[in-house]
Amino acid sequence: MKRINRLSSFLSAVSVLAVLTAVGASAQEQQPPAAPGAPEPPAPEQKPAAPAGEPPVVIADELIYDQTLGLVTARGKVEINQNNQILRADQVTYNQKTQIVAASGHVALVQPGGEVMLGDYAELTDDMKDGFIQQVSLILSDNSRMIGNSAVRERGEITTIDRALYSPCNLCKDDPTAPPLWQIRAIRVTSDAVSKDIIFHDAFIDLFGVPLFYSPYFSMPDPSVDRRQGFLFPSFGSTSDVGPFFGLQYYFDISPDQDATVGATLTRDSGTLFTGEYRKRFDKGLITLNGSINQSGYSKILNDNSGPNGSNLDFRSQQLRWHFFGTAAYDFDQNWRFGVNVNRTSDRTYIDNFNISGADILQSRAFAEGFYGLNYIGVEALDWQDLRTPGTGVGSKGFSPTILPSVTANYVSEPNTILGGQWFANASAVSLLRDFDAVTSDPNRGIDTRRLSTQAGWQREFYSDSGIVLSARTYLRADVYQSDDVPDGTLVVNGGPDEVLTKNGVAATRLFPVATATARYPFVGQLGSYQQMLEPIVSLSVAPHVSNGDKIPNNDSSDIEFDEINLFSESRFPGLDRVEGGQHVSYGFRYGLYGVDGTSATFFLGQSYRFETDDDFPESSGLRDQLSDYVGRVTVHPGPYLNLDWRFRLDKDNFYSRRQYVQATTTGPDWLNLNVNYSLLDDKGEDDEGNSFNQQQLGAGAKAQITDFWSLSTGMTYDIENMRPFRYNLGAQYMDECFTFGVNVQRQFTTAEDQKEGYSFFLTLNLKNLGEVPLKFSADQSRTPGT
Repeated sequence: MKRINRLSSFLSAVSVLAVLTAVGASAQEQQPPAAPGAPEPPAPEQKPAAPAGEPPVVIADELIYDQTLGLVTARGKVEINQNNQILRADQVTYNQKTQIVAASGHVALVQPGGEVMLGDYAELTDDMKDGFIQQVSLILSDNSRMIGNSAVRERGEITTIDRALYSPCNLCKDDPTAPPLWQIRAIRVTSDAVSKDIIFHDAFIDLFGVPLFYSPYFSMPDPSVDRRQGFLFPSFGSTSDVGPFFGLQYYFDISPDQDATVGATLTRDSGTLFTGEYRKRFDKGLITLNGSINQSGYSKILNDNSGPNGSNLDFRSQQLRWHFFGTAAYDFDQNWRFGVNVNRTSDRTYIDNFNISGADILQSRAFAEGFYGLNYIGVEALDWQDLRTPGTGVGSKGFSPTILPSVTANYVSEPNTILGGQWFANASAVSLLRDFDAVTSDPNRGIDTRRLSTQAGWQREFYSDSGIVLSARTYLRADVYQSDDVPDGTLVVNGGPDEVLTKNGVAATRLFPVATATARYPFVGQLGSYQQMLEPIVSLSVAPHVSNGDKIPNNDSSDIEFDEINLFSESRFPGLDRVEGGQHVSYGFRYGLYGVDGTSATFFLGQSYRFETDDDFPESSGLRDQLSDYVGRVTVHPGPYLNLDWRFRLDKDNFYSRRQYVQATTTGPDWLNLNVNYSLLDDKGEDDEGNSFNQQQLGAGAKAQITDFWSLSTGMTYDIENMRPFRYNLGAQYMDECFTFGVNVQRQFTTAEDQKEGYSFFLTLNLKNLGEVPLKFSADQSRTPGT
């Protein structure tokens, strides 16, 4: 026997040592010469050569070679590296005759994928592809663990562990012997490195050490798999809309760039819901298709007392109900892109009943857009489906036009091109189509319209030596309208519903020049450690008094919101259908304090004066009289964790609040976030369409991180005007490295058609690597739907 001591430094330096027989070479070639006088060793038994592969690289403190028995033993921090596999142990023995490697003491076998197999004792073939390990512990690539009595390894591909425990959870630091937060106990577990499957036989899922679920067989992809075809975790629960339900989906991994999901949800009260989704991604685009179909009954509000017993509620018998959401987008090059969004449903309450979407308006759009520096061109078609409750001027097809098409082009020159400023040009063309009913629809908003609008102008900023900043802007706009179904003012009474006569082909033109000058004079000074700024602002806008007239319909200028943002605009009307003619002066001042530590407080107050009244503005807008209402804003940032914002509009005559929005939010510390908001909308009276609106609403929300793992959240919305809440919710969530559990309780107080008020309970259970278990429960109150 020859002994070689302390060879680790030498082996590390040369990085090679085939002392462990070079794995596959004949034993005769590996034997050292016999000592003088020693008998010749017997000829080694001939064995078939092992498959060709990389020679092993061995590092050890001590190597011992037994020539008689054909044993090579490495001791002390042994590490063997072969074919991207690493074997570590306190002692490794290689038997040249049986070609078996035996490792003992802190055995660790590291695989190319990152998995680590630990054990007390292991026997492996010389290529380390087959063998067994006692008291095994397997660490997967995502740091999840599996332990068992023993493991058998076959072909370097399949590992079978007996009496196994699996968990991705970390052990308790205070008591490592305690069971993890959740685990899987199985009689046998098979890990397939080729199919990337982990298969459990006779398995229990334990939560907090308590068995919750048993399955004779189930499998999951190993952590290295990004996605895998198969059944998704089922969803189940109960709601007041559909009753108890159970849903199951199957996921198809079609290719790396596309997938699909199909599923079915069984409900007690609303039949079976079939769902499907398809997704595909291209180099420069994507497609997503999502839809569902169901056959069930539902209620509908009629608004004409034609329901049973003269009511407004009509229950529809079994009908086919569905939804379809589709998206396609493609970038042709760095300048042009194309997209399509289609969102439709069979009826008003379907997507909400089945918890598909909470949207109250569905928009469908097709568009193509081009971007060239500061310039833009776009072509689009739009259509809307209004799902809001009808009967209040919304929800009718007459109010939801189809735009086919809309074309927009904007050009802005580079600075300092003409008279030291910029010139700009805009053009747009739009065609609005509606299903008009002169009896049931609002005549002023049920008109088919074609509009062409062009605008060309110039703008520049001037800076004086004294600090005054002057902005000048002027443009000329031209509009051409052509409309159908325009009421001519004749009312026909024919014994039935009254009928309003209409005209087609009604044309109108408008030429509108505007010039605006705005001056700002900021004063900056020091107030202790704060920097302060006072900035008076005044703006003059001059334009001819232009009557919008009855021949020009109002499609995009009806929703007027007068505030500090548009106070200095040439026209306070949104959109293009209405223009603000005549001359008006807007004035206000801004004051701010700014600290070196980031704290700040700003205040703005302004008003507008028109040289003559404008009846085109509704009374509720605050702009109809010569003097407008006051608008302002206060923002306070007293520290790194709190923001306060107050926006308001005050009546010019008595400072009565017409619009208010107050919001307080915290941005830290990380363990607490608060949001409180108050809104008030108080119209002076009815507008030109006979509508008035008064509402006060209080909203609040909070989220607190109680511990490293537990957080609480709450929120509410309260109708102050009617002294009743809209909704409130309370939730709690636990989240750690392997487990998420959440519970949320929501109370809904509003009802509409077949939607009922009541409680909803949402439970979320997410087990890492197994998926999410969504649950929803709700209990309705004994109240007639639609009231």
